[in-house]
Amino acid sequence: MTNESNSKRNKIAVHLNDETHQAMKKWSEYQGTTMPKLAQALLEDMEPLLKQLIETYEEIMSGSDKDKALNKLLAKGLTLAAEKLSEGEEDATDNRQDN
Repeated sequence: MTNESNSKRNKIAVHLNDETHQAMKKWSEYQGTTMPKLAQALLEDMEPLLKQLIETYEEIMSGSDKDKALNKLLAKGLTLAAEKLSEGEEDATDNRQDN
């Protein structure tokens, strides 16, 4: 967790539909982790995108060119995805279970 040792851990309650719950359950099993830890990791991985969404929304609400702001969001999203893929290639492990 980012800055876990320097900040308190915030908790939220989340209600999931059955399909999402089953998908998370299966993925957490494949990854050898708990559902809460998986949910935490997924949400924290989304933080850079969430910050960019907030920035884009604020730009549009302040009167900036909507198309320009959305194009900037798209470009930033692609950059974040490319960075994440690069990290994944460096840290790749085979987590599949033998059946």
